[in-house]
Amino acid sequence: MLIELPRLLPNEHILSVLARWFDGTGRNDFLMTSKWVSTNLSKLNASTIWRPVYSDLMSHYADTTGVDKIISEHTLVHYYRSFIAKPQYTLLQKAITAGARHKVIPSLQNSVAGVCTWRWCQSCADEDYEEYGVTYWHTYHQIPTMLRCYKHQTPLVSRCQSCDFKYMSFQRHWLPPVNGGCLECGEIVEVPTVLKSTTSYWLDAVSIALQQKQTDLTLNVFLELMREKLGYQCLPRNIPLALRKEIVEIQKAFERSLEGSVISTYFTREQEDIYKQGQKVLNIITTVYRNSQVPPISLLLMLRSLGLEHELTKLLLDSYS
Repeated sequence: MLIELPRLLPNEHILSVLARWFDGTGRNDFLMTSKWVSTNLSKLNASTIWRPVYSDLMSHYADTTGVDKIISEHTLVHYYRSFIAKPQYTLLQKAITAGARHKVIPSLQNSVAGVCTWRWCQSCADEDYEEYGVTYWHTYHQIPTMLRCYKHQTPLVSRCQSCDFKYMSFQRHWLPPVNGGCLECGEIVEVPTVLKSTTSYWLDAVSIALQQKQTDLTLNVFLELMREKLGYQCLPRNIPLALRKEIVEIQKAFERSLEGSVISTYFTREQEDIYKQGQKVLNIITTVYRNSQVPPISLLLMLRSLGLEHELTKLLLDSYS
């Protein structure tokens, strides 16, 4: 069957176009109908960097829109690429350029809040409906380290507080609501109160910068920056007692720099659990010196804790390609 998908709208996530196409069919079974477009329909959320369904959808637009524009405007590849290790990056490149059926997922992503639910800005949704006759999912709204809309600076919505409905997939509802009415219960969806701190605003700004343009920054650049600040280029496998005390204090200082509200806002686990011995998501030593892979939010918080915000900003400005 020849499928004609609608044109991509400004800053529309590539999976959103599938939701809009399905909406136009008038059918009521998303998964069964969407198999006409792709058979790779598991977990249709923005928690992954790349899934085979992205390749299936991109094939409809590569000749008209161009691969580079699709990657930069309609996926989160630019946001994530600086935080992934070389093996992941190699898989990602093969998936994009050669159509390899790879799935690329950020490390420890299940520890990050908001990655499995689609988020939207109600002002954007209403404006989109007025201009295009339909609402859609914006790429920037799915960046997990952003709490506010990149256009309106209003808090992003992820669920209905009346009935707790969340857009976990597109099987029940598939597009953001118009005029703020929950599609599940009909109540007006309340705009949440989000963390207002210098850390959260800084994370919003850095996230936008990472997504806006492709940079040549790599994970090793971030790690080297932190090693220089900490004063050790490497740690021995068997750490002497005196050095062990020093690195324990480094970890404690990092933990003290994070308010409890930061943990509850950006992570799915309680503070007590996330700091347990052996846990890696917020362990600065295993991240910097033991090649432990962590999500972007963890690395950004580590950089900020070490007072490297200005160095990171300069790197971002100098590295735009």
